[in-house]
Amino acid sequence: MMQNHGRIISDYRAADFNHRLDMYLQFPAHRSEFIDIDRNDLNLTPNLKLRKRSLAVQVSVLLSSMGSGVKKLLSTL
Repeated sequence: MMQNHGRIISDYRAADFNHRLDMYLQFPAHRSEFIDIDRNDLNLTPNLKLRKRSLAVQVSVLLSSMGSGVKKLLSTL
């Protein structure tokens, strides 16, 4: 069963940490959009201090950062 793009993105926005992680692993084609959603969840306050953010957002951003680093590392080999 294939879900449409809009449904996947809206489900990701509404998901908790565990479901977001599952979706991140299940839909690799959408990872860049998932990362953008997580980055938008990290909005900065006017005084440039980070708002208190959920563990889901923190881990998701960490995973996206790690993914970029691994891609760069593997591309140099």
